[in-house]
Formats: sequence, C-alpha cells, structure tokens
Amino acid sequence: MNILKFGGTSMGDDQTWQQVLNIIDGYAQPCVVVSATARTTRQLMAAAENSLDDFTEAQAISADIRDRHLKIIQNFLNNYPKAEPAVEKECKSWINKRIADLDTLLRQVNETQELTLKTKDAIASIGERLSSYLFAKCGRVAGLPTTWVDAADIIQTNADYGQASPQIAKIEENAHLLAEKLTDGRIPVIGGYYGQDEQGHTTTLGFEGSDYTASLIGAVLSADAIEIWTDVSGIYTCDPRVVEDARPIPQLSFQEATELAYFGAKVLHPSTTKPASQKQIPVRVKNIFDPQAPGTSITHELADNGPVKAMTFKENCTVITVSSSQTVMGYEFLASVFDILRWHHLAVDVVTTTEASVSIAIEKNNRITEAIEQLESYGSVETAANQGIISLVGCRQNGSKSIVNNILSCINRTPANLISFSQSKGNLNIVMDRDHIIPAVKTIHQHLF
Repeated sequence: MNILKFGGTSMGDDQTWQQVLNIIDGYAQPCVVVSATARTTRQLMAAAENSLDDFTEAQAISADIRDRHLKIIQNFLNNYPKAEPAVEKECKSWINKRIADLDTLLRQVNETQELTLKTKDAIASIGERLSSYLFAKCGRVAGLPTTWVDAADIIQTNADYGQASPQIAKIEENAHLLAEKLTDGRIPVIGGYYGQDEQGHTTTLGFEGSDYTASLIGAVLSADAIEIWTDVSGIYTCDPRVVEDARPIPQLSFQEATELAYFGAKVLHPSTTKPASQKQIPVRVKNIFDPQAPGTSITHELADNGPVKAMTFKENCTVITVSSSQTVMGYEFLASVFDILRWHHLAVDVVTTTEASVSIAIEKNNRITEAIEQLESYGSVETAANQGIISLVGCRQNGSKSIVNNILSCINRTPANLISFSQSKGNLNIVMDRDHIIPAVKTIHQHLF
C-alpha cells in the first residue's frame, strides 16, 4: 500500500485533477493526501490579513476562491456528461458551506480587530477541506472508489497553532478509520496540512505540511512507500528556477533530505522524513507531468553522488549578535539566549559562539523584534538585516577540507558574514548579504556540478 501526496500544482485545475486520477488508477491500494488547490492558501491568508482593515477586499478574495472551485467542478463534470446530477449539487453545497465558514471567520476578525494564530489556522485549513472533499467526489465520477476522510478525525496535534506537533499515539488510534476503508477496497482521500487539538480546534502543521501529513499516515499504516507528487522530477542539486543546469538527484539519505528542507529547499516539509525514517519507509519525489521519470528516492542508504549532494539557499534572514554585558559562565549565557529563542519559536539556521557572545542567523519572522527586546536584558544586541544563507548538504567527509577551501575560493570576492561547517553531518553554511546570494549560488553550482 502506497501513500500518494499531491501538491497545489497537482490540484491546480480540472485537467490536472484528471491527470492525478490517472496516476492513482495505476496503484492497487493507495491512500491519497492532497493539498489545497494552487494559490488558495495564499489567498486565504491574504483574506485574513485584509479583513482587519479592508473587509470589502477580504470578501472579494473569498468570492474568488468560491468561484474558482465552482469552475473546477463544472469543468471537470463537463467531461463526464453521464455523472449523476446529485454530485454537482453536493459539490456546490460543500463549496458554499466552506465559504460561509470563511466569511464568518473574516467577519469575526474584522469586528474584533484581532487575527490570532488560532483563527489563522481555522482559515488556512479551508483550502484543504475544499480540495479533498471535491476531489474525492470527482474521483467517484471518474470510476475510482475514492472516499473523503476529514483530516481532523485522523491528525491529532497539540495546540501550538501555526506549527502544531502531531500526537503520534492519538493518530495511531485513529488510523483504523483509514484502514477500514482500505480493507473495503476504497481509496481514502484526506486533506493534508491541518488537524485538530484535544479541544477540537483546528491546527496546521506549518509550511508544506501536507507532506508531513502523508508521512505521518504512511508511518501509522506501515505503508510500502510514501510518494510526494509535485511539478518537478525529484529534488534537484539546486532550485531549477534559479540555476538552469540544476539536475535531479537520484538518491538521498533521510538526513540529507531533511537538511535540504530545513535550509530552504521547498520540495519537502522539514519534518516529512522523520516518521518515514523511523519506520524505514522509502519516500519518493515524483513529477505528475512526467510520471515515468525516476525522480528522487529517499532512504537510509547513503549514495556517492560526488563531492556534494546538493545546495539550497534562503534570501530573507537576519543575523543577531548578542554580547554579554557581564562576566558569566559561557553555558549560562548561551542557555539564556537560546531559551528566549525557544520561547518565541525561532529556529536557528547558523550559529557561531564565544564564551561571551553569540551570532545567530534566523529566517525573517515577525517574532524577532520581541525576542530582541528580551535579549537586550543579557547584553548589547546588534542586528544585520537583509542577509541570506547558502547551504551545501552531503559534503563527503574524506574530502571535506578541500570542499570548504574550493567553495570559499570560488566566491573569494564576496564577503561572508558567518561560516559554519559540520564534518559529521557534511553541511557547509555561508551567510552573506542577500544581494550576493543568487550570483554566489550560480557560481558555486557551476563549480561543483
């Protein structure tokens, strides 16, 4: 049994829906996880933000989401003239109900002038609630035994809104809801990205959380494989939209894939590989527009693909340097700094330390300002905005020294603000001004690959 996850591009319109259904039809016993339709999550967040000051615009965005989903359903059903009229009626009713839920939430935000993370999660989940139900209905029209399962009934999480942590024991208890449908010969379709906490409030798993959903389900069902279907043929040596000669990587280890995702590669959610790795379930990244392409296979095995496996980058980071205002033991100072970062849910990308100072590179986040105010109680704080990070993953240990020297020499005219290298993990991170990131990425990639 395979878990098949399809992203926003796959859910883009009626034509890609048909393409996805053709792929699903080639599997004996799949369980399907889908993202929201393309652009929907961004629109939902824009509607949420606009509802504070421009409620008319928020309503217009809501109406556009409704109309776009109605159009997808209408276009799809037009290709199946013998479909039962009840299907179209059920789909339209579902769309109107979910949009009514959205409008209620937007009005609440406008009236209270407060947009909490809890409300954001409730709004963001509407995209997957729409796509998963509608896609399951269309699958039945196309002749597949698809059936909708509400992710809230499966994915139980804590109440950390915006970046909720799954409660594995609870998910294992709920897995029978999927297993029973598979046993009956049906194909469960579940929306990714969202779940609910113990109080029944909607939560989300963070950016690209649908991948995480697929991995969690694959682990509790002991799947044979978890397949992430996207619009590119696997994970590339670098972002192919930036580096034209980037190429797919045939094989990555779980650790390498996790590091790439953590440091900015957009193909996978950083936590995707953890449940799969624990159950030793292979993860495959494949292309819906080229299903026969091998894509990338992610397993425990290490493959020798050259001196470096891949590189990625982030362009919107801030470097914070904290210098202690008094003589303290190094571990006390560092513990205090990282406690503050933990409290504000700020993930550290690169760090360099001395006994009385620490420099940290963090992806831009609206919580940074509050964290800096607290950090000032431990000493002087300097910030450098508009920074970026270039990360090289899978540096071979036997050639690590020459790799570091080669990389730094090929960008020797570009000033680096922080450099961090881990020989055990095989990672090299370079922090520099954002304006230098893309030219340096292209230079390094040409040099290495």
